[in-house]
Amino acid sequence: MTENISTLGKQITSPLLRIENLTTVFETGSRKVTVVDGVSFEVNEGETFALVGESGSGKSITALSTIRLLPEAARVTTGSIYLGNQDLLSLPERDMRNIRGSGISMIFQEPMTSLNPVTKVGKQIAEVLIRHKGMSKLQARQRALDLLDAVNIKNPAHTIDTYAHELSGGMKQRVMIAIALACEPKLLIADEPTTALDVTIQARVLDLINELQQKFKMAILFITHDLGVVKQVADHVAVMKQGRIVEQSTNEVFFSNPQHDYSWELFAALPAMEKRGKPLLAASVVEKVVDQKNTDKDTLRVKDLKVHFPIKKGILKRTVGHVKAVDGVSLEIPPGKTVALVGESGSGKTTVGKGILRLVQPTSGEVTYLDLPIHEIGKQDLLEQRTNLQIVFQDPYSSMNPRMLVGDIIEEGMKALNVLKDTQARKARVLELLEQVGLSKDAHLRYPHEFSGGQRQRICIARALAVNPKIIICDEPTSALDVSVQAQILDLLNELQARLGISYLFITHNMSVVAYFADRVAVMYQGKIVEEGEVEQVLTDPQHEYTKKLLAAVPKLVPPERILA
Repeated sequence: MTENISTLGKQITSPLLRIENLTTVFETGSRKVTVVDGVSFEVNEGETFALVGESGSGKSITALSTIRLLPEAARVTTGSIYLGNQDLLSLPERDMRNIRGSGISMIFQEPMTSLNPVTKVGKQIAEVLIRHKGMSKLQARQRALDLLDAVNIKNPAHTIDTYAHELSGGMKQRVMIAIALACEPKLLIADEPTTALDVTIQARVLDLINELQQKFKMAILFITHDLGVVKQVADHVAVMKQGRIVEQSTNEVFFSNPQHDYSWELFAALPAMEKRGKPLLAASVVEKVVDQKNTDKDTLRVKDLKVHFPIKKGILKRTVGHVKAVDGVSLEIPPGKTVALVGESGSGKTTVGKGILRLVQPTSGEVTYLDLPIHEIGKQDLLEQRTNLQIVFQDPYSSMNPRMLVGDIIEEGMKALNVLKDTQARKARVLELLEQVGLSKDAHLRYPHEFSGGQRQRICIARALAVNPKIIICDEPTSALDVSVQAQILDLLNELQARLGISYLFITHNMSVVAYFADRVAVMYQGKIVEEGEVEQVLTDPQHEYTKKLLAAVPKLVPPERILA
């Protein structure tokens, strides 16, 4: 992949999208919150315009305002949005429906929540073609096959008749791209399209978007918190903070000499190997005050762990084979240490974590902690160990009950495991945890859907911390976070580890986070660990070809140096 794919073969001409003085507010009763505050920018034909900023800065609401898909409580109060010569804010909803899909399409941040779980993916693509292109069902199905092939899905004839839950994260995102591009839109809005993808899949998706951009001559409004991705894809960059654009420039100027202090803060928050042992944010303090003894008893040991899922076919659902999701994994997690587990989507990383906790039952192998065989202890003993062993899941929204208040979600584990039996003590602990993970205390009275993706991830981390665990399995805990909030979470996890001696199994696809945060790293490929060692040794001198492939796919970003007068 080239260092900057955004300018290859492009002919940038006149503005396609013009947003002027856009203001969008949320109104709940008498409460009014301005989420987008006087935003103005232009996206030229054929170019990629990146909108960067923290979770909650207004990036996604700007995009939803553009396509007029705002939540019910939100409305545009001032400003104008033009697609070419069309004033989108003045169009009746009937005409706006025609614009969506053919004029503007959008790839949403979370493909699993955007795809219909009860409709086959081929039908979801076909619906767009029937609605906007007037195709017959047969024509739309054939076009859907062509689109699945165009987004590099290996077996379109099979995938067209599958459901979203049967696909990996990378394949779901490709299906979303196929739907978005079905009617060859003039403008594609891509809202964090690679956030949850591992580095190799991310590289392929970015290459694919660029290739399709050239083919369809699209403009792209690219929303992301990943500065490495911005460096690769963007022609122009705008930085948002608290609903306003604080800096706007070309890619070259932004990455060589950003002008706003907040932009410098974003670069300073990037994790890197040379920052190991230091806080990413100046206000954070990481000082080890716990004597961390590497005893046999306190080390979690995994030996030859296997998790095989049966393949069933026929009317009688007979087992005809097995998917070897985890196939003989062995590793150790010492007290107070962080072991990173990296690999492509589908390599078995998450299943290892679930197998250790027996959220999926291991086929064979041993898991030992505190002299207990976790792989075979009874249900009551396993329940008691839940206070020691916790997990933070990859998808924060689907792991929370949408009908429960955030305070109840965090408190639920304490009640179930008899941690802090006094009600008032639990309530106070909830408020303390919310502050620890960077959320306001009043968050405990709100529902999960009222928070951004990054904020929901912080709630999940607070929930895991609530029962004072000794080991936390973190499954992509920072994948949905922008760099500054990611820095806050990493500093928090470092501080907790230093103060409490917590161990982490850190499942991630972010090699920069591994370089900064982990002590050891294990690389998984097709259910097996193919390389393991100290972080610096593996990342600077990889021995296995697959490890080299992973590292080669990481976006290269050298932050600018600030010269103070």
